[in-house]
Amino acid sequence: MKKNRLIQVAVAVLIVAGTYGIFRYMVRTKPVAEINEEKRNLIHVKADTVALRDYDVSYSCFAKVYAGATVKLSSEVSARIVPGDLPLREGTRFKRGDLLVRLYDDDARAALMASRSRYMSLLSQQLADLAVDFPEEEAKWTAFFNSIAVDRDLPDLPPVTSEKEKVYLAVRNVISDYYGVKQAEINLRKYAIHAPFDGVFLTVAKEVGAIASPGSEIATIIQTDRLELEAGIEPQYKEYLYRGCPVTVECGEKQYRGTVDRVAPFVDEAMQRVKIYIRVEAPEESLISGELYRIRVATTHLQGVMRLPREALFANRTIYLWADGCLHARKAEVVYVDEDYAYLRGLTPGEIVVAESLVNPYDGMEVRLLGSH
Repeated sequence: MKKNRLIQVAVAVLIVAGTYGIFRYMVRTKPVAEINEEKRNLIHVKADTVALRDYDVSYSCFAKVYAGATVKLSSEVSARIVPGDLPLREGTRFKRGDLLVRLYDDDARAALMASRSRYMSLLSQQLADLAVDFPEEEAKWTAFFNSIAVDRDLPDLPPVTSEKEKVYLAVRNVISDYYGVKQAEINLRKYAIHAPFDGVFLTVAKEVGAIASPGSEIATIIQTDRLELEAGIEPQYKEYLYRGCPVTVECGEKQYRGTVDRVAPFVDEAMQRVKIYIRVEAPEESLISGELYRIRVATTHLQGVMRLPREALFANRTIYLWADGCLHARKAEVVYVDEDYAYLRGLTPGEIVVAESLVNPYDGMEVRLLGSH
């Protein structure tokens, strides 16, 4: 029995050894496909056939919206703030001419009416003498006196026609007291602050009931019926921009028209860009002050140029033409570059130019074209 087991083990070893030998023989004798090194290393590139066309080009960037004007409201007199036509609150909107801030003016109004009454008394004392000394001027002074009322602004002074009449009026303080009353009328208007434009309260420093002293800030308002956008452009594009240059402002799916209002004549040191300021025609509340929006500024019209993707322009403004299966480097005459394309001159129609970025290209590099051109 022990002899039979040894025979079985020997047979198993022979089978394993035979199977391994057959496997090794098949691996050594199997034909190996030849590798086409040229085909494996040859790359395919996207290319375009040169065709010269005309293009209207634009410059695109982001611009920040600013209010057309920002005004700090302050008082010129000392008085208590009283309720007006509008709530004195941040975010309150108003129209041009609305009463924004009203100050308590009853005492100033009463003092003004008293001043007009005293002036009427002064003038009434002079009418009799004026009728004697200047009979030809009596009618105009009488009409002037009758037109004065204590609750209305003084009318214009009648014209003085002679030096003698002027001396008479000056000596009796008719002229000086007149302008004293007019000054009081001007001061009374300082107790009411009206809106110089359509806008909104940005900040409120003093509320109803507070005392406003001369020079103290009451609120800050911004203009909303005229907006201005500020953008920074690369200095090389400054030569294409001018006052009145058309601009498109993109706001979601909507677009608004505008124009370049000003171009700064210097480069901002912090951002190394030239600032431009744009007036925009947009309905109120369509653009939000402080937000950024993409703008497109129409810059120039190019004639007879070839347009290529910007990534096809390599270092030192080099492009690659394709001919006879190889790349040929050429210096490009670049006339304009925007965010997507480069516009070139000096190419011959019908030439084939590479239209994509390549890794380490060189003159004479063998490539194949990808797709149609």
